[in-house]
Amino acid sequence: MKAFNINDREFRFTDKILEGLKTVETRNSRSLDSLIGQRVGIIRTGAGKATLVGYVTIAGVKEYSNASEFDSDHQAHLVKPGSKYYIQQGGKKYGYILENAVRCEPQVVTARGIVIRNI
Repeated sequence: MKAFNINDREFRFTDKILEGLKTVETRNSRSLDSLIGQRVGIIRTGAGKATLVGYVTIAGVKEYSNASEFDSDHQAHLVKPGSKYYIQQGGKKYGYILENAVRCEPQVVTARGIVIRNI
């Protein structure tokens, strides 16, 4: 099974996903395209050892071409202006639609991977 990393150093994004409050995971590139349509693990990074904390289905992707588009979807991705994860001026962001998130018993992950890991 595949899993993707979410850095929780700045904000506990993984908790918000598992609570059903964050339904879009944003990225600067289309780095999670290979996971679309799949049930995958969520790995918390940036807050101690890499840890599997739950599972989610990646249902699709949307593109944000400017800050106005990005801000209009704030309730789904929860990324605030000023965050290092905010859309850069003149740049794009990609939002991966997350469905059916469930928490699991936390498990330290030893598999390596910058974006995606095998678990």
